Amino acid sequence: MSAHRVIVSTVTACLLSACYEGGGAAEPESRTVTAEDLAALGPGEVLELDLSEGSVRFALTDGPIDFSRVSVRRGEERPALVQDLLVRNGARWGVQTAGATADFAFELDLDMIEAATSAGPTATFVWSQSQALGRMPRVDRVEADEAGVPRFIAGDLGTLTWAGNVRESARGWLADMAPAFRLGDEADLEAVRHTTDSLGKVHVRFQQYLHDLPVVGGELTVHADAASGQVQAVTGRVVPAESLPLEPTIDPEAAVAAVAAGLAEEWSSTEAPELVYVLAETGPRLAWQAVVEYADEEGPQRDIVFADARSGEPVARHPQIHRAKTRKVYDAKKGTKLPGSLVVSEGGDTEDPVAKAAYELAGVTYDFYMASFGRDSFNGSGATIHSSVHFSKNYVNAFWNGQQMVYGDGDGYYASPFAKDMDVVVHELTHAVTQYEASLVYQNQSGALNEAMSDIMAAAADAYKNGVSNKTWLLAETCWTPGVANDAMRYMSNPTQDGQSYDYYPERYTGQQDNGGVHINSGIANLAFYLLSQGGKHPRNKTNIEVPALGIDKAAQIFYRALTNYLNSNATFQDARNATAQAATELYGADAATAAHAAWSAVGVPGAPNGGGGGDGGNGGGGESCSGTPFTGSLDDTGAEEFQPNGSYYSAKGSGTHTGCLVGPDGADFDLYLYKWNGSKWAKVAKSEGPTNSESVSYQGTAGHYTWQVVSAKGAGDYTLTLKAP
Repeated sequence: MSAHRVIVSTVTACLLSACYEGGGAAEPESRTVTAEDLAALGPGEVLELDLSEGSVRFALTDGPIDFSRVSVRRGEERPALVQDLLVRNGARWGVQTAGATADFAFELDLDMIEAATSAGPTATFVWSQSQALGRMPRVDRVEADEAGVPRFIAGDLGTLTWAGNVRESARGWLADMAPAFRLGDEADLEAVRHTTDSLGKVHVRFQQYLHDLPVVGGELTVHADAASGQVQAVTGRVVPAESLPLEPTIDPEAAVAAVAAGLAEEWSSTEAPELVYVLAETGPRLAWQAVVEYADEEGPQRDIVFADARSGEPVARHPQIHRAKTRKVYDAKKGTKLPGSLVVSEGGDTEDPVAKAAYELAGVTYDFYMASFGRDSFNGSGATIHSSVHFSKNYVNAFWNGQQMVYGDGDGYYASPFAKDMDVVVHELTHAVTQYEASLVYQNQSGALNEAMSDIMAAAADAYKNGVSNKTWLLAETCWTPGVANDAMRYMSNPTQDGQSYDYYPERYTGQQDNGGVHINSGIANLAFYLLSQGGKHPRNKTNIEVPALGIDKAAQIFYRALTNYLNSNATFQDARNATAQAATELYGADAATAAHAAWSAVGVPGAPNGGGGGDGGNGGGGESCSGTPFTGSLDDTGAEEFQPNGSYYSAKGSGTHTGCLVGPDGADFDLYLYKWNGSKWAKVAKSEGPTNSESVSYQGTAGHYTWQVVSAKGAGDYTLTLKAP
């Protein structure tokens, strides 16, 4: 915490308005804090209270309390601002400070804090984050993850100083913005790479550490203009240290062995387990990490597994083999030992038709990436493309194992040799591109995006070589079910045609099979790409959104830029929406970004951007743009009302502009009001009461306490209120 700390204990309890008389050994039953108690604080000082010494009662007897200047903690744990606790947990506790009068009071104790912690995170920003975001010149869009930490911010976010080098400049900017991500002194960000692209944008990627342990999946990328240093976006996910354990209680070898035994009877792991934090589906966990190798019915496997370091339960598994470069092709001779015998290398030839196809199609893939994106092989630096053909017997698959391509010959019924199908070759080699770029974890939504990116680039390469036709949107039609005409492994224009894929996000597969649906959920992104390329509506009319066509070349450029610059390892479909819209904006402008958003909306992915304000601005003035921090709510009927931020008020330290931009559901009429405490009551100081679902207010105010109110004049539904305060 950057503010000065004034620590109050039982010994100094008489600093507060309520003191307890009696013998020195007596413990106070509670302490009472009023606005009067904060008047004695110096500039930048925060009153800090230890709840392990007893509960604290907050009373508004002397008027509203500036809760951004009061923090609570348990023992030596990290303190939390009461303002932030109220924004996140006020509804859970039944505490609404907005609109409260002098007779209002509430009590805060350890049980309340622990119950809120046990209830899990909430996807809402706290006020200290809002204040940090408010220091950025202009925030056009910000989205939170399930814990209320920004995973995407775009706009004019400030300027890199360029002092030293680009990595240190970006790191310094992130250090200044750490409160926006709820990062404290226990967190560190280490730059792992930076690139400058053809549009003059620099992208600096950081790996997160907590308590000196790596956070697997904890990454942030700063995107800036290389010439001016203007920071234009930040993407990725990081983990605050709040409520995370520090020490393991489970033996590492035993924990990894138990997890591995659940994968196969026979397995091996050659490296000692490493203690890490990992972003799992259930949230961040302290875990033992190890690489485990084994074989199952699909062939050889190599997984990075994570066992909870406190309970031993498996919490995550990251497969490293993704099924489906001078060039070198090897013959595995129907065995499983890789790479096999060298058959042909760059400039050579072979009479083996399968090896020849693998060699030639690897060349087509290389040419496609070079011509379309200026990419020199899968790693961008001219790596040799190694391929092995004739893998195993009747092997109906192909895969990238992290180092090379491996192709089965099929069984003649479900598939013919995979190496002879260009879609398969491009698909698998794109897994290698993904490995070197976004490194999308091959599980759940990130894994489905990993698969989709490979399908998408296969379609784009097909169009590059053959032009666009109906076959462009059929994946692996050359090798799949050779006895069935016009059949394919997947259908990008109508994913459910294969009988197992999903094409609509609300209906997506959420089970454990297929690594959490990496193949069957890829249809969601595949269809979004098809619609962005060709235009049209959802093939099963799940939505009525008409997507404008950009053409496959532009769509491929957008998705490639998203993959290489804006997606991080644990990306979700919503992250892909934001990444492609950002890429579209940079490449082709606002209309292309609108088309990208439309494509994702057509397949049901949430996160459509809010529109601008409108209506009669009243005292505040209408028509302001949406810049700031979004807070969400819901009104259930005409006449319903809610206060924001999340039932609380906030305290402005000085004069400045307060802006609010409201977007409600279609067809509704929601109104927006700003209130300020005038010394005796909450007075309405600005309003916007237009006849639509969008309202905006801009108000020049002095120091004091403020709260916003959203009221339904007609209709019901969810809304977003974007706020910025001085």
